[in-house]
Amino acid sequence: MYTLILMSRNKLTLILSLTLSVLISSAQNSTQPKVHLKITFKSVEEFRKPLKNTLNYIFADGMIIDSVFCKKRKMNYVLEGKHLYKIVFSKPGYVSKHVVINSIEIPDNSKNKISLKADINLFKKTTKINVDFLEKEPVSIAYYNFLKKTLIWDYEYNRSVVEKIINASLKL
Repeated sequence: MYTLILMSRNKLTLILSLTLSVLISSAQNSTQPKVHLKITFKSVEEFRKPLKNTLNYIFADGMIIDSVFCKKRKMNYVLEGKHLYKIVFSKPGYVSKHVVINSIEIPDNSKNKISLKADINLFKKTTKINVDFLEKEPVSIAYYNFLKKTLIWDYEYNRSVVEKIINASLKL
């Protein structure tokens, strides 16, 4: 009977510790921000028609955390936690582009649902246009805006990169 009581205590202790760890894990996850990404892929050469079959890589703080193959023209993805994300968009035969999303400054327990939308326009690789800078420079950067209480794209930065691409294509 003594061993039976001891086993019951061990089971009770195990159940209590499992329940406690689940509660702690749930509490930690609820305070971490979630960013709902909605990306649409388009082709530059085909006048912004949908671009299918893209392969996309998601990095958090410099480490790859996921890769997503998009058979259709859209990618829906949830970024969880406070990180500096880099997302690389690619398709064979096309120039790869990437964006940087800084979710580090999103307040804990943010009441707002944070979503971020973007159209990513990829164009075909050619030796005539030198856009090697796109390997190092993101096409856009998103950061938390405390006044709007959401993530926003830095449109000024994006315009400067678009100008570089246009200038590179004019040097034919």
